[in-house]
Amino acid sequence: MELTSLVGSWVLIGSVAINSEVAFIGEDTDPNGVGNWLNGRAGELVGQIKTVNGLTLTIADNGAFTEVKTGKLSITWYDQEGVLESEVEPFNGTLVLKGEGAFLVAEAIPNWAQPTANDYGVALRYDDGDTIIAEWLECIDNRLVRTVNVVTDELYLDRIVMVYQKS
Repeated sequence: MELTSLVGSWVLIGSVAINSEVAFIGEDTDPNGVGNWLNGRAGELVGQIKTVNGLTLTIADNGAFTEVKTGKLSITWYDQEGVLESEVEPFNGTLVLKGEGAFLVAEAIPNWAQPTANDYGVALRYDDGDTIIAEWLECIDNRLVRTVNVVTDELYLDRIVMVYQKS
């Protein structure tokens, strides 16, 4: 993925969220379950978004990003510290290009939740030992698709898909 296709201001037009659990193989959890979830894509979820607005994501030429809330949003949201919130709390950071994706890495993450090297093949936004978040961007049909993959307690799974249109 090239950064140039992501640069600009993007306005949120819709979102959808799902949750699940890591599958069991016999009495043990699937050893690939966490990695598979963190690498998950928006896929068919893009077609299931519900209209929502009130958030602008701006990406600069150097990969820095900023978010601004412009209204009251009712979407599933994990804040900068990995907490599931009832309201959107925008954060800023930098994009990390890796393979086919551009991953969002928030600034000002507490030291104890700074992601370290991992075996998942993604750039993590957050990892405090209980909650792991990988958040990445891709362009689909001239829209920016943001997929937030969350694993809690190595068992519980959340995926939030947000679709943006260039402003």
